[in-house]
Amino acid sequence: MELAYDVLAPVHEPASRDRALEALRREDPIQWDPENEWWLLTRHADIREASRNPETFSSEPKGPWHVSEHRFSMQSMDGKRHLRHRNVVSKGFTPRMVSMLSERARHYADEAIDALAGRSSCDFVRELAVPVPMRIIADMLGVADGDLERFREWTDAVISGTDPDGGADTLEQAGRLIGELHAYLGEKVAQRRSEPQDDILSKIIAASDDGLLSDMSEGMDGSRFDADEIKDMAFFLLMAGNETTRNGISQGMLALLQHPEEKARLAADPSLWETAADEILRWTTPVRAMRRVAMCDTTLGGQAIRRGESVVMVYASANRDEAVFDSPHEFRVDRTPNDHLSLGFGPHYCLGANLAKMEIKAALSRVLARMPQIRLAQGTEPVSMPSALIDGLWEMPVEW
Repeated sequence: MELAYDVLAPVHEPASRDRALEALRREDPIQWDPENEWWLLTRHADIREASRNPETFSSEPKGPWHVSEHRFSMQSMDGKRHLRHRNVVSKGFTPRMVSMLSERARHYADEAIDALAGRSSCDFVRELAVPVPMRIIADMLGVADGDLERFREWTDAVISGTDPDGGADTLEQAGRLIGELHAYLGEKVAQRRSEPQDDILSKIIAASDDGLLSDMSEGMDGSRFDADEIKDMAFFLLMAGNETTRNGISQGMLALLQHPEEKARLAADPSLWETAADEILRWTTPVRAMRRVAMCDTTLGGQAIRRGESVVMVYASANRDEAVFDSPHEFRVDRTPNDHLSLGFGPHYCLGANLAKMEIKAALSRVLARMPQIRLAQGTEPVSMPSALIDGLWEMPVEW
């Protein structure tokens, strides 16, 4: 079958993408992409199988981000090294911390809505989707309010750097801003090590410095993390906890506006938010795909894969797999069960899954409660994010 889907291309027509992926699942579910030299995994079952077996399909050799060789923090680790980092970071995601952040998320959503008083239109992405996850991750990392605008510019640069069509000037600027972000995070790590606060960054540092890992299984390195390791963790939390959630919120709002009957159901029955957040994650799939590398000759879904070859797990396809989801091309806020893969699967399942769902629920429920007449601005279209990694929006003009 001719290559029908370019995983690196920004998505401008989701319906066309879904048709192409449906054809791949049916006719050529593990397809070789000769240009990029990797296998595209499009079925839910094959992606779960690759995800659950890091010994066979590893994140380490080339890094999980399929557009580059860049590697950082837990997402590019497997085995004991991955477990070492994951156990430390998990100490920051306690139920108490998520509960505390839930109250803040609702407060930040209300503040963003309050700032629109007297107006009848705005850019939903910049003024309503960005504030909640950005301020939550800023709280987690100890970013001062006065640094929030710089922080936002830096986080946008992270996404600009994943645009496969970005020109030299765009990539150079993104590189400069990302360098500034790394320097800033390095300063925060040093500050929190000497003056800990009640934030996740301080808890990660404390978990390492207190020898949390020394009693792990034999052969595991129990030494404290150095400053660069902590900084890389902070960078990873920024990427995973801010950009992806902001796109879940903005794309989730778009889905609700495009499905007014589902929006009305949520407004009439707020208890549906318990399932709606997962359906938004399935429908939007903020992280489009990730890569693994075969560590030995193996077979997956009947296809022989040789040692050293890459596989790209297309989550956007798995989340529409007819073998798993009833009427997968329907957006239903009461969908259950909902075994979507937007938060990964297996050893790399997202540590912040509950936090992400909480933020989506907090932001969108407050918007629907306080701005029930919100709609897409007449004569405008949402502007897609030009990224090979993230499925999101740069702009979405709305009015009320």
